[in-house]
Formats: sequence, C-alpha cells, structure tokens
Amino acid sequence: MKRRTIGFGLLTVVLVAAAAGWLAGRLIQSPAEIAARKAPPEPSPILVPVENRRLSADVVTRGTARFGSPRTLSLTPTRLKSGRRLVTRLPAPGTKLGEGDMVLTVSGRPVFLLKGREPSYRDLGPGIAGRDVRQLEAALKRRGLDPGPVDGLFDEETGRAVEKLYARAGFDAMRATEAQLQAVRPLESELVDNARAQPGVQLPADEVIFVSNAPVRVTKLRLDRGDQARGAIMTVTDVIVAIDSEVPLEEAPLVKRGMKVRIDEPDLGIKESGVVREVAKTPGTEGVDGFHVYIEVLVDGAPPRLVDASVRLTIPVRSTERAVLAVPVSALSLGPDGSSRVQRATRGGLEFVRVKPGLSAGGFVEVTPLEGTLEPSDRVVVGFRGGADGAA
Repeated sequence: MKRRTIGFGLLTVVLVAAAAGWLAGRLIQSPAEIAARKAPPEPSPILVPVENRRLSADVVTRGTARFGSPRTLSLTPTRLKSGRRLVTRLPAPGTKLGEGDMVLTVSGRPVFLLKGREPSYRDLGPGIAGRDVRQLEAALKRRGLDPGPVDGLFDEETGRAVEKLYARAGFDAMRATEAQLQAVRPLESELVDNARAQPGVQLPADEVIFVSNAPVRVTKLRLDRGDQARGAIMTVTDVIVAIDSEVPLEEAPLVKRGMKVRIDEPDLGIKESGVVREVAKTPGTEGVDGFHVYIEVLVDGAPPRLVDASVRLTIPVRSTERAVLAVPVSALSLGPDGSSRVQRATRGGLEFVRVKPGLSAGGFVEVTPLEGTLEPSDRVVVGFRGGADGAA
C-alpha cells in the first residue's frame, strides 16, 4: 500500500513537470524564433500575359457637327432685261444643288448653278473673252456639253453648249439681235477688246451663279416667291459635314492637317470617320479660349444625322499601324546597366529578358526582345502579392 502511494506521487510529479515544460515552451521563445514568427510570408508574383496588339497614342476631344463653309448666293443685275424681276420658284431648305442644276426661276427664267471662282459680273455672248468665259466653258464641258476648246472665247460652239444647258432644263436660251445689243451695250465695251457681245445666244448675268465648290446644300432662303429678285437670295453650305472642336495647348503640336479621326457617340449610335482639315495657328481663335487651339474636322460621307450632334473625336497621333508585342507599362523595369527588361515566368521560376521599348499608349508599351525569348501568352511580372513590400 505504501509503495502504491509513492508510485502515484512520483507519476503526479512527472506529469506536473511535463506540463510546466510545455507551458514554458509556449510562453518563452528565443529572439530567433520571435523574428521567424513575425517575418512576412514569401512574396508571390502577379503575372499577366504578353499580348499581340496594335498600339495608338491618341488625342481625344469633343466637337459639334455642322454643314461646312456657309456662304450667300446673290443675283447680278443684267443689262439684257428691263422691268421688275420677281422670284417665281425657289428650292426648299435642305435641297442639294449640283453643278448644272437650276437654283430658282425669276420671272419664269432659270438661274443655273455652275462651278467657278470668278463671280458672274457681266452678260456673256459671242465675241466676249476672259477668265469668266473660260470657267463657263470648263463647267459646260464637265456637264457633257461640248463647248469646243476651253480657250476663254465665247464662240459659236460655246453658244451651242449654252443652248443645250437650257434645253436640258426645259427652257430656251436667250438670243439677241445687233439692234437689241446696241440699245443695252455699255460704253466701256467699246473701249476694251473682246468685251463687246455680238448677236446670237446670250447668257445673262442674272441667269447663272458661280460657286467655288459644288454641290451645295440650301440652308436658308432670303427671299420668298413674289419678292423682287435682287441681292442675296439664299444661304448655302457644303454638303460635307464639318465638326468644330478644340485641343489643349500642350496637345495642339501633335495634331496635323490630314490626320485621320475616329468619330463616335455610342448613345446616339454614331460611328464615323473623318480627317483634320484645319488647325489654328494661334490659341483663342474661332471662339475657343486662350488655353485651347481650334481644329476643324471633315466627316467622310457627310451623314446629315451628325449635324448639331456633340460627338467624341479620337485622333491617333502615333500608331504602330499593326499588332506588336506589348506588355503593361508596369512590367518594364531597369536593369543594373540601365537597360530595359521584363521578368518572365518560367517553369523553374522567374527570369529577366532584356527588351527594347517602343511606343507607349493606353497603359501598354511595345517591346522587342534583345536577348532570350518573349512570346504572346508568356506571362510577365507586374508586381508582387504579399511580402514586406508586396502589393495585394
């Protein structure tokens, strides 16, 4: 009995000592153990794939579309007619007028639209010569009405082509006799060579309007039917749609005439293309403030639904033109020798690949491997997750 009591006592002592040792082991740690326990976990790399993509550095702005180059059409008085001249027919606003089309009628006589830089300023007839006759002949030739040589002299062939122009519209050309011409012939025509019209087919000054560009679009009528036909009759624009926009001063040197422009507005279902036609030489012109430069963009195809719409303009100022090897900018780092490199994931870990960087745009940079290999779908390091300096 006494031996059993002693045995239980020794066992109790052993158990207490073991418990005390375990507790001391849990509560008492060496500095090395504490440092090891508090050390950050091994950082893991954040990997993204290398891509094949087209890179484009863009200038992005907004603008409002309109029909371009507004100008006023006017009638020039003629000496070949007398009395009040009244408007008898007018086009509706929005009408598109091409070269050779009839713009309106005045007292039942047609007024034609032709292309030329010289305004209609005098009556034309046989024997008249000058730049205005040359542009008339060129316009008739473009319309398939053979005026003979485009030599600036109104001769019989020119007269026949003028007659055909009127016949196409259902009218007769005006003819005048020597007596009629003598009655209205200005004094100065006797003093200048080739300024005196001869009898035959005549083109009165008020039956033709020359415009520098055609076709045009009627935007506003200045007269009503029954009004006296004189002065401004209507306002027209190009049929091409133009967009007024602006770019910040620091981006203006990047934008050049002739650059292509992407035009879009998803909410309106608009997706068009265009070209930069004008870049102002100084800031603060054409209604923009002094911190911006005005630009004008012409829209391909001239869709009317664009007019008055506010749209986004994207101007690629630099582009790779084709798909290139590209990585996120954050994947690029500098090596000890100052060269650029990326860190590529391999089966055994990570390796550095020295690269030559190219165009940077949209958060990506073009890279060309200088040593080692780098292919699309390879994965490169853009950061680390965890660790003392790691990013989650």
